[in-house]
Amino acid sequence: MGYYYMAQLMLRERKRLGLAAFDQHALRYRGVMELAWAGCDYDEIASYSGHATKAMSRKYAGEARQIMRARQAAA
Repeated sequence: MGYYYMAQLMLRERKRLGLAAFDQHALRYRGVMELAWAGCDYDEIASYSGHATKAMSRKYAGEARQIMRARQAAA
């Protein structure tokens, strides 16, 4: 399956679901955040996201982990 075909397929599905305003990167980023909130480690997150390095997983999961720490501190 080529990139162009997959991009068209994703656009069609995003429109169907009312998510056309969210590009593929935003959906991937949200998926990484959800995995971080669920307690997945960086290796697990990288296997989902396809990031080649832990540094990239940390970059994208870092915001979710910061939000979790803030909520714990507030509680």
